[in-house]
Amino acid sequence: MFVKIARVAAVLSVTAVALTGCTPPMPPDVKAAALEQTHTCVSGSVSVQAGEVMNDAVVGIQSSMQVACPDMTFTQTAAGSAADLYIGASAPAAADCKPDSTVPFALDAGVISATLSQAAGLILSPKTAAGIFDGTITTWNDPAITADNGGVEVSTGAIKVYPYTDPQSLKAFTAWYHHLTGKTFNATLLTAKSGLRVADLGTLPEDSVSLLSFSLTSAYSVNAMVPPLAASVLVSSKNPSGVVPDMTGIGSAGTQYQFKQVGNNITLTLDYNAKPVAPAGSTTAADPYGAVYPVNLSICGASTKLKHAVGLYLTRQDSQGQLTNYVALPETIREESLNVMSTGLPEPKITAPAN
Repeated sequence: MFVKIARVAAVLSVTAVALTGCTPPMPPDVKAAALEQTHTCVSGSVSVQAGEVMNDAVVGIQSSMQVACPDMTFTQTAAGSAADLYIGASAPAAADCKPDSTVPFALDAGVISATLSQAAGLILSPKTAAGIFDGTITTWNDPAITADNGGVEVSTGAIKVYPYTDPQSLKAFTAWYHHLTGKTFNATLLTAKSGLRVADLGTLPEDSVSLLSFSLTSAYSVNAMVPPLAASVLVSSKNPSGVVPDMTGIGSAGTQYQFKQVGNNITLTLDYNAKPVAPAGSTTAADPYGAVYPVNLSICGASTKLKHAVGLYLTRQDSQGQLTNYVALPETIREESLNVMSTGLPEPKITAPAN
């Protein structure tokens, strides 16, 4: 962080000398660094609708915000109640939020998971995954599954397909499947159902398989008697272990997003063919897990400084670090979200560290 701040301070110094008498807009990365150094506090309280998978993160973010801005608070509200800010992958219902501005907040993904207590792991090719969810592959010792897993039988029981999936996960996996195979993912055993909760899953039985969001699967796994195995997807013979649907693989796919801003709204488009960006401190990017999709943050109703200030705090790097069930945004996209969330708030000032 010291190096980044020093670099940004140097950039600002050069810019100020070159453009004396003029105050140019800060580049997004420079502004993001400045916003990270200070807290923008506005007195008041707002309501935030974020869903149950954000519950653990909300507690941590609320606690840290109370230390930074004692007079700025937010409360979490349930679906069906009008909110000041809305966090979710799907467009909010009109009763919950009428968005004034929407930006990317985090990443989620459609993940195939199986409850196989005796298996060390699970690898599925796209073709095999399609066979499981269209009913043509019915047992765990099917030759196709065994071949995907290097000749190892992962189990011998009948496959029990959990019949529901969330629409975003199904859409994301379907799009990635089409990119990989050129074919349609006909998951006839699945029914898309919005608003799935951990309680809806009950206790997933042995030998079950599901296609659910990374966030919901993570929340379910915390207290599960048998945590489900997230299946790696075999997309290339060069990587027989498959692409892993973890924070690293999902985060790598996130760097393939192209963003577009219209007014105070930012939309993302995934370019599967874009070269993924290696994380800071590394020279190699992980294989991207392509069934990824964004979770958005919306300011509902008329914009106010308070709503923007809370939205800004939620998007800061410290708050992104609280996300346990979602995956944090790539830094370049988060910088753009910070820029929009800071609309109407005082321009940040960057301070060079003391020698």
